[in-house]
Amino acid sequence: MKLAGKPLSPADVNGANRRIRLENILAPLVMLVLLLLAWEYLPLLLGIRPTILPQFSKVAAVFGDPATIGLYMKHGLVTLQEAATGLLIGGLLGFVFGIVLTESKLLMRSLYPYIVALQCMPKVAIAPLLVIWFGFGITSKVIVVGLLCFFPVLVNTISGIRGVSREQLELFAAIRASRLKTHLHLLIPAALPSILTGVELAVVVSLLGAIVGEFVGAEEGLGVLLLQAQFQMSMSSVFAILLVLALMGVVFNLAIRAVRKRSLFWIAGETGK
Repeated sequence: MKLAGKPLSPADVNGANRRIRLENILAPLVMLVLLLLAWEYLPLLLGIRPTILPQFSKVAAVFGDPATIGLYMKHGLVTLQEAATGLLIGGLLGFVFGIVLTESKLLMRSLYPYIVALQCMPKVAIAPLLVIWFGFGITSKVIVVGLLCFFPVLVNTISGIRGVSREQLELFAAIRASRLKTHLHLLIPAALPSILTGVELAVVVSLLGAIVGEFVGAEEGLGVLLLQAQFQMSMSSVFAILLVLALMGVVFNLAIRAVRKRSLFWIAGETGK
């Protein structure tokens, strides 16, 4: 590593890495503090009624009740299970279908238009049918989440595999590598950055799918609590539940980023994320 024509010492490199890590931690924290200060004082300065936007202190006070925290944890685990299970099933199916469709042009032409048509259907419209077919339990919510997570992983898997260079494919053909070995040692590793991007997109919509399913019909979950708080016009509780959902989304995203960082260690730009 060089700077202005001079090689950097290991101490310089370590110092630069520490500064980058410190910036990655401090920048979000500073932004969070600014957002919370604005949330606390802007409603007062602008004269916004608490029934529209409560102050952050009022929302934070909701978490002061141990019974409320226990209730949120109980229902949050249900929503988390629905989102994680649907993400796993939908992502895995998207990955498998992506590989299969790239192997057969006939299957691509036959199935892909119908997959796109299914994806274009609003999941809010499909969710009531799934509740009727599979009941108010976790199954219908997992299917909604799976449908939402399937397409991003599918598209990015296809895009990643198609992005492998012809020269690399010809090299594997020259050494008479089987299709299985070509996939395991070339296509999947080369497509992994794109596949993980699809998983990151799927993570974003996984919680959305779980909440949509709970809105339509459920007996437990954060979506149920959110509807109850809205009917009771308890805006502090509404925003408290939204904060819990936001925190769950951040944890999901951090987990996927950690997997991405470890899986793509050979790509220089990924290790610094």
